[in-house]
Amino acid sequence: YSTPTSTGKTGTHKICLVCSDEASGCHYGVLTCGSCKVFFKRAVEGQHNYLCAGRNDCIIDKIRRKNCPACRFRKCLMAGMNLEARKTKKLNRLKGCQNSNPPEMIPSPPVEARSLVPKCMPQLVPTMLSLLKAIEPDTLYAGYDSTLPDTSTRLMTSLNRLGGRQVISAVKWAKALPGFRNLHLDDQMTLLQCSWLFLMTFGLGWRSYQQCNGNMLCFAPDLVVNEERMKLPFMADQFEQMLKISNEFVRLQVSHEEYLCMKVLLLLSTVPKDGLKSQAVFDELRMSYIKELGKAIVKREENSSQNWQRFYQLTKLLDSMHEMAGGLLSFCFYTFVNKSLSVEFPEMLAEIISNQLPKFKAGSVKPLLFHQR
Repeated sequence: YSTPTSTGKTGTHKICLVCSDEASGCHYGVLTCGSCKVFFKRAVEGQHNYLCAGRNDCIIDKIRRKNCPACRFRKCLMAGMNLEARKTKKLNRLKGCQNSNPPEMIPSPPVEARSLVPKCMPQLVPTMLSLLKAIEPDTLYAGYDSTLPDTSTRLMTSLNRLGGRQVISAVKWAKALPGFRNLHLDDQMTLLQCSWLFLMTFGLGWRSYQQCNGNMLCFAPDLVVNEERMKLPFMADQFEQMLKISNEFVRLQVSHEEYLCMKVLLLLSTVPKDGLKSQAVFDELRMSYIKELGKAIVKREENSSQNWQRFYQLTKLLDSMHEMAGGLLSFCFYTFVNKSLSVEFPEMLAEIISNQLPKFKAGSVKPLLFHQR
C-alpha cells in the first residue's frame, strides 16, 4: 500500500509487507524491500533451519528485522513470498502489482488469510516445508542420571518431567503453525489437550527410527531405553507399544517431510463429538495439511503411480496411532490417579491430564480417521 510523503502527497512510497521498510518492487510475488528480497532468497536456497529464541512472535520491522531470522522467514511466507514466482518488468516498476498479475503469479493473500496454508500453489511446496522445518522444536535432554540403578518409578518420573517440557515445546510449535491461531482459543486448547501424548509418542517413534533404527527407544540423547530397561516392571508392555510405532517408521521409510506433515495431522486428529467452536476453519485447516502430506509424498516418490498407495499407507499409520497410543494414554491415566505408585507429574502435565481425563472417560471426544475400521 502507499503512504504519504513529506509533502503530503500519497502514492509515492510503497511499503514492504514483511518489515514495513520502503519497498523496491514486487519480489517473489510480494511487494518487499531489497533487504527482505535477498534474505528470502538466501533462506530458501540455503535451506537454513532457523529457530526462534522467543515464542515465534518476534516483531519484524526495519530496525529489528535482523534480530530473528526465523520470525522474519515466517513473515515472508505468510505474506505469500514464493521463490518460483515469475517476475515481470511491470511488477519491478511497481505498476499494477495487485491488478496486473499474470496467471502464474501468486498474489499476496488478504491479511486475515495470511496465516492459512495457501491452496493450489504447488510452487510453494519447498517454502511450506521449510517453514515446518524451521519451527520444529529442539531436541530436549532428560537429565537422567544413568549412574543410579534403574527403577520403574524413577524412570516414569523422569519421562513425565521430560514429557512436561516437551508439552510446553509442543504448545509453542502449534502456535507457530500457519492457520492454527485462526482457530478459537478454546479449540486450540482442546486440540492440544487431546493430542499431546500422540505427538509425544510420534516424536519418540521418529527419533528412535532416526537414531536407533527402531531397535531402542530414544526418549532423549541422554535417555535411551535399551532391551534391558524394557524389562522393568509395569513398563514392558508400554515400551513394546512405543517400539511398534518406531518400527512402522522403519518399515515405511518415512521421509522427514512426510513426518512433519503427519505430525500436524495428529494434532488435528482428535476432536469433541459436539464439534469445535470454529469448526469450518478447522475443517479447512485440516484439509490443507492433508494436501501438504500429498505434496510431500510427490516430492519423495519419483514414480507417480505409487503416490496413492503411499498416501494410503501413511494415513493408515496415522489411524493406527489412536490404537497404539490409546493404551499408553490409559496407562498414563492409571499412574496419574493411582497415587500409591509414587509417580510424579510436573504441574503443566498434571493440569492437562486433569482436563483430559473426564472427557475421555465420558467418551465426549472422537478420533478423525482416514479409513473405516
